[in-house]
Amino acid sequence: MGAGGEQLASGAAVGSADPNTVLAVIYFVTIGVIVLSTGIYFFVMARVTDPEVRLMDLMVTQREVQHLIDNLSSQFSNFFRLPLRWRKMKPYYTHHSLSWAFIVCLFASIVVLIVSLALDLPQVVRISTLTFVASLNALFMTRQHLYYIRRTYLTYDAEHYLVLDTTSFYHFNWSVFNVVQIGILLFEFVQLLSFPIRDLIDSIHLADRIDPDSPDAANFIIGIISMFANLSSKFYIIQLWFLVAVIACIAAVMSTIHVYNAWWPHKPIALYWVKYLLPLANLLYLPMLVMLIGSAACLSKLGTDDKKGAASGLLRCNDPTIVKPLYLSFTVVAYTAGYVILTAFVTSFDRIPIHGEIHFRSQGVAFLKNASMLLSIDFLLVANSYRHIRSILSLVIVLSMVCFNISTQPCFVDQINYWRTYGLCSILWVSLIVAMLTNESSTLTKLSIGGIAGALSIGVVVLFVLFVIVRRVNLAARKDTERATERDNLVDSNYEMAQT
Repeated sequence: MGAGGEQLASGAAVGSADPNTVLAVIYFVTIGVIVLSTGIYFFVMARVTDPEVRLMDLMVTQREVQHLIDNLSSQFSNFFRLPLRWRKMKPYYTHHSLSWAFIVCLFASIVVLIVSLALDLPQVVRISTLTFVASLNALFMTRQHLYYIRRTYLTYDAEHYLVLDTTSFYHFNWSVFNVVQIGILLFEFVQLLSFPIRDLIDSIHLADRIDPDSPDAANFIIGIISMFANLSSKFYIIQLWFLVAVIACIAAVMSTIHVYNAWWPHKPIALYWVKYLLPLANLLYLPMLVMLIGSAACLSKLGTDDKKGAASGLLRCNDPTIVKPLYLSFTVVAYTAGYVILTAFVTSFDRIPIHGEIHFRSQGVAFLKNASMLLSIDFLLVANSYRHIRSILSLVIVLSMVCFNISTQPCFVDQINYWRTYGLCSILWVSLIVAMLTNESSTLTKLSIGGIAGALSIGVVVLFVLFVIVRRVNLAARKDTERATERDNLVDSNYEMAQT
């Protein structure tokens, strides 16, 4: 067989493979590798460390985890305790009023969702699902913003947060922890970039525009697209029930530990191991919650004009055996519990970092995580008939993330903030191009795939060049300032010696 025949055979092999088995294996193997590697890393680091240093680290870890638990408790207390009377809302009238407005929308959407599922009203189901998820996120963001305003009064640790607000580094070291943090940032970047790219691929019907006679990479792409096109609801069912089980276990473990420690405070359960779950929570935060939003979006499309979207892509929920009310109910409940627990958990760790360590202020983590979820809600739950509104909202959300990252510097390391801004600007550029193309169907059909890819790539490359130039200019100015400071200090010391 010739080279061309082998290439076509390889493409056909990819397409003929059972996509459910392939993706299920990849899915669980990836999760297993992440969990196992995290456990091995902390186990090995604990064994190679000197016993005295290990004891000191354990004491520091216990204090940090206790601080995390206190912050988590304060967040939940602030979230669930809302004053009913106007006088008790003082001086946070805006936050409490908005919170009650979102709560009303939340409960109204639940009632409408239950009724519409019972009466089989697909359009109403879709609107009420979007309203519920958006109201939940808006409510939690409002309560978290109030928590950060009142944090000093809730935790009685003003000195700790004063140090956090004034700490910053320019350089970082290449430790294993920092490499993991950079990997998480890159993963989040790819995840956010996938939303506009997914919208673009859906608009241009990529699978129909690739020439089957093209060699090499094209045949491989055809095989991959064929695999996704042949994907049934089996993989969706596996993913959904697995995530529902994971979130249920997390909620059960948290409840059990809380009840046990409250009833038997003289023998509390040690919680130093909670710190080791933070990298996993940060890494899996977006994939878990985005999958649940995707499930809600897929189920809410059944019976609407976008019902084809429920029969394509990674999530296919159009199988007759899937009971829509049951699956949508579990999806909504799992997302509510998972979003509240995970967001509160990843935003409660406020330790003072070691010099050169990549770490983030919890307030910055809270805003960027919530904004990422709003972006996923926008792209997944807003109907295709409102594509122009979806495009505008995505640009507003990404632009707000860029402005927030520039103004607040959420990472303690300046270089990380700088390159994270570049990543968000790249996502903003891609979202802008996608918004222009997807809302101009005549222009989109005239452009080739190469032309579209070129437009996206050129902007990203130009932004990279500009950021490199600006960084070098700032680095030169920083060195000049340091030299001037050293010269002034030397002159002052010589003057003092001459005086004496």
